[in-house]
Amino acid sequence: MKKVFGIFLTIITLSSAMFLGGCSMPSSRSEKEEMIQIAESKKMKSVIEEGLKKIDPQALTPEGKIKSYEINKKSLTQNPMGGLMFDLIINGDEEVTLGYVITEDENGKFHRDGTVWSPKLTELMDEENVNGNEE
Repeated sequence: MKKVFGIFLTIITLSSAMFLGGCSMPSSRSEKEEMIQIAESKKMKSVIEEGLKKIDPQALTPEGKIKSYEINKKSLTQNPMGGLMFDLIINGDEEVTLGYVITEDENGKFHRDGTVWSPKLTELMDEENVNGNEE
């Protein structure tokens, strides 16, 4: 009798664990979807483009070195100190990236709190200085 009760208790415990584990899965997925939605919002777009224009005043124009960008959704994570962290892929080249840490203040305004330049982005932005100094 004790053996049957033990097996029954084990089955109930495992079933409960599987059920609770399954319930937590959709919430983490919806958190990721929410982060993507925030990262692709109009408010975020203006903060990103403002930052790109500080790096390259002619960014996102035919004359600029930074012609286009896209958010690398795989890199999108929540910053432990608050805000979002993600990489921008510049000009469609996955080796030319700009990493951002974006936070939101109490008024709902986004701020760039940190950037990380890939070596290839540094090369791209220094190209003019290198070529200009060759004369």
